[in-house]
Formats: sequence, structure tokens, C-alpha cells
Amino acid sequence: MMNIKIKETYSYNELPIVIGCPSHLNQMHNFDEINQILDGQLENLKKQQIISSELGKITSTAIIINGQVVKLIAVGLSNLKEIKENDYQIVYGNLSRYLQSNRIEEVHLLDDTFVSQNVSNQERAYRFGWLFTQATFVFDTYKSNKSANVNTVINYVTTTTEDVTTFINQGEILGESVNLARTYSQTPPNILTPDYFANEIEQHFKDSEVNVTIKNEDEIREEGIGLLDAVGKGSINPPRLVVLEYKGSTQDPIALVGKGVTYDSGGYQIKSKTGMPTMKYDMSGASNVVGMMHAINKLQLPIHVVAVLPLAENMISSNAMKPDDVYTALSGETVEITNTDAEGRLVLGDAVSFVKQYKPELIMNFATLTGAVVAALGLGKTGIFSSDADQYIDDVKQAAKYSNEVSFELPITDEEKQDIKSSEVADLTNCILNKNGKALFAAAFVTHFSDEIPHLHFDIAGSGETETDSFKGPKGATGAMIPTVLHFLKNK
Repeated sequence: MMNIKIKETYSYNELPIVIGCPSHLNQMHNFDEINQILDGQLENLKKQQIISSELGKITSTAIIINGQVVKLIAVGLSNLKEIKENDYQIVYGNLSRYLQSNRIEEVHLLDDTFVSQNVSNQERAYRFGWLFTQATFVFDTYKSNKSANVNTVINYVTTTTEDVTTFINQGEILGESVNLARTYSQTPPNILTPDYFANEIEQHFKDSEVNVTIKNEDEIREEGIGLLDAVGKGSINPPRLVVLEYKGSTQDPIALVGKGVTYDSGGYQIKSKTGMPTMKYDMSGASNVVGMMHAINKLQLPIHVVAVLPLAENMISSNAMKPDDVYTALSGETVEITNTDAEGRLVLGDAVSFVKQYKPELIMNFATLTGAVVAALGLGKTGIFSSDADQYIDDVKQAAKYSNEVSFELPITDEEKQDIKSSEVADLTNCILNKNGKALFAAAFVTHFSDEIPHLHFDIAGSGETETDSFKGPKGATGAMIPTVLHFLKNK
């Protein structure tokens, strides 16, 4: 946790001092004033390579100021003439993780040392609030030997007269949203069942402007939400359909749909012993949408948003769906099940059909959907597919670039649109076994249910979780595309 206090001047005491260290000290804003605070030691520390200017690298040393020993923490900024907005995410992310891991309780951060003419103070402040919140995420709920959290106080010393507080706060809200999504995704699947998840969401938005409706398994069946029912009926933990609505305007809504398979065993086409662990993350699409709704509500964005979360557990039992089964979707179309492990597109198909009643301007869905998108793009990248949504795609790509989320557009071709209709016994099939282009097929299947409504499908199978720590935080769930979507919606 971080507690940020804005200060106009530095007051001498024994607290550690945090500075940014550029490649060339003459690039530093208010260098003379900063050097005076540090008793003229800055050039020598840089010359002796005691402090580093390598981007995001943290170096620390003890210095004497006014006869007192003070810890100096320097963060490398590289060349300030070349630094970009996204570079500050690395800078502030690494810094916050350093303060957290070293359990430092209070510091003076000299903001003038981080100033660059390339990036506005407000943009920097936004990323500061965002990364200082996101990067310090901890999930130790189920550990017995938890270490006590250190609430680090940051005295943010700045000479800027601009309003940075608002931007820091906005950044913090984004960080909170990512961490909320991560918390749900990290929760073990024996705890986070569809019913538990639905109730947690309802509780979270209880005193907000987000209206929550939950449909249980009987309502799902009665209303003909047949694909969600089919996926969930093999589990002792029945499915749920959660609808969230935020009315910040009277316009047609933006629809957000998130895949919420709280555990995916693969069903009768069961996953391997190495492929099944981490399948608790198969609801990350849904948890990330909850994070988006949290931010939209907190920021009070002037937009209308409806989110639909189909929640189910894909398990094996005498009641579970089988290959060769045929089920009727909410759209009225029949679907032949050729692969029980292609369940995500089934629950999404019904959720997309369901949200059409709200007449959305645009549908965006998020899902850890296919291993094929990982094969195509590698880890850490999101595949984006457009169906009649070309007028939105450039803005989304720009928002992804701004948010430092690597994503690429992939196509849906006429071949895939035909392939989903290739069943000999039903209107649609959920998979063609042993055929390449599986990510494209899945995208064609999901977007089929939106008809003519503009639809962007985000396959986050490669970006929804990470196996390595980074400036964005610890390994595990990532909250992928929350920053991108939030930036896109803020600028609509």
C-alpha cells in the first residue's frame, strides 16, 4: 500500500530521498536546486557509477546531508530527450516494488528529477498513481505466514503548479481495478465457484451506481440460455449469469462480455496433467470486466455500459455434456458439440445473444479462449478480432499502445464463417478437430451471435496471466486489457 502526500518543498530530515537519474545530469529539471538539497554530491555519485541511469534500474547508497546519514534511492531514466509515457510505467513500477520489498516506510520523492519535456506532468502523475498501486499487488489470503503490509508514505515533492493530485487519483483507480480483477482470478477454484463469484460481484457493487442482476441455473434453463446450461450442468456447482449495468448517459450502451469459466477441466475431452493446472484463470475475462466496471463507476464516466458475465464450471459427471451432443443456444440455433474443451465460445455465444436486447452500440468480449492465439502471437500479447467494428479498431489499438499492452489484430475470414456451419446434424459446430486457424474459428463462432452489431473479440489466452514478475507486479493474473479498455472508453 502507498500513501501519497503532495508537498511543495523538501524539508530536511533523515528520511530516504528518491530521485530520477537521467543519462545526462544537465537534462535534470531544477538541477541546481536538487544538487543543493543533496549537498552537491550528485555529479560525483553519477561519475563514480554509484547511481545508475539505466532505464528502470534502482540503485541506492548512503550520503551525508547536514551531518546526517540519509539513504539515496535513484531510479534510472535513461535519456530524458527520448523517454516516452510508457517508460514511466517501468520507472514507477520498479520503484514501487523496490520500496515494497525493502519495507521502506516513508520517503521524500523529488518529482522535479523525473520531469521530461516529452511527457506532461499530468501523464507522469497518472502513471505514478497507476503503477504504485498495481505493481505492489499481493495475494496472500491463503498463506499462514503472511508478512505485515507496510503502508509506505510517499512525500511527493513537486514545484509544478498543475493539478497532479487528480491524475494520481485516476491512476490509483486504474491500479485498484487491475488488482480487483487479479484477486478474483487468483482465488482458488474450490472457493470461487460460479455462485460464490456472482455473490462477490453483487457485494462489491452494493453501494455503487452499478446495478447487478444474477440469474440462477433454473432461470438460465427456463430462459433458454442453453449453451451456458450445457457447459455448467456437469458440475455440482451450477452456472450463473451476471448482468451489470452502469447508466452514466442515456446513449446506447457499450456492451462488455467476459468469459467466466471458473474451472476448466476440459470436460470429457479432458486436459492433460500439465495442461490443467492454472485453469482457475479461465474466468479472467469475467474478472477483468468486473475490474473495468469498477473503474467506470469510480471515475463516473459519462457513458452507458452493460456487462454480461456467463459463469460456469466445466467438469465431468454423468450429467456433463459429451462430444456429439446437440444443444439449443439462446439465439434458437442448434450447436453440435465436437469438443467439450471448446466450452468458452459456448458460454460467450449465449452471453452475446443475451446482451443484444440492450441494443448496444458496440460489443467487446474478453476471454482466455484459445491456445492457438498463443501459438500465433506468443505470451504476453492479446489477439483482437473485429466483426463489423472497423470504425473502432484504430482507437482501440491506439489505447493499447498508450497503455503498454501489446496486441495485434487477427482476421475472421469467410472460411471460418462457413466452417462454424459445417455440422451435418445441427446449425453450428463448436469446433473442427485437426484443422488449423483455431483462434480464428473461435472468433467467428463468438461473433456470429452478434449479427450486425459491431463486435470486438479479445483473446487474452496469452496475456491473461504471466509466469514472471515484472514492473507491472508479481506473476499470476494480469488484468489484461483493463487499462486499454478504460482509456478507450474515457476518450469516446
